[in-house]
Amino acid sequence: MWFVVDYHSPVPIYAQIKEKVKALILSGKLKPGDVLPSIRTLAKDLGVNVNTVARAYRELELEGVIRAERGEGYTVVGLENAVHEKIKQQIIMELESVLRRCKELKIDKSTVFSLVEGIYQQSTQSSYQYKEGEEDGK
Repeated sequence: MWFVVDYHSPVPIYAQIKEKVKALILSGKLKPGDVLPSIRTLAKDLGVNVNTVARAYRELELEGVIRAERGEGYTVVGLENAVHEKIKQQIIMELESVLRRCKELKIDKSTVFSLVEGIYQQSTQSSYQYKEGEEDGK
């Protein structure tokens, strides 16, 4: 499976799928010309309705991120620089908001740095989980 969705998130699943595909493109794991899993395959892998994946793919296609290839399925077109910059700015704003909340909740700076370091050192797509005592190298 490429990624997982958070069924408890307030973000609709189709929107999570869109963002995950865009993130895979931005990270270079998906490149222009790469073929995406079929709608049915991805829906089965994620355990979601086929219409949910179809909506995500349809919106990605309208944004010019992917395109339907007759007999091939959906292929990656890529993200144009303007879209790439827009996404980066949105993520930076989200990160700033999260960091402000961390500060308000008095989460230690070393804990936050440890989380950031752990995520950036991670070599696989799996989710990074903070473990108590990690900022001390335990």
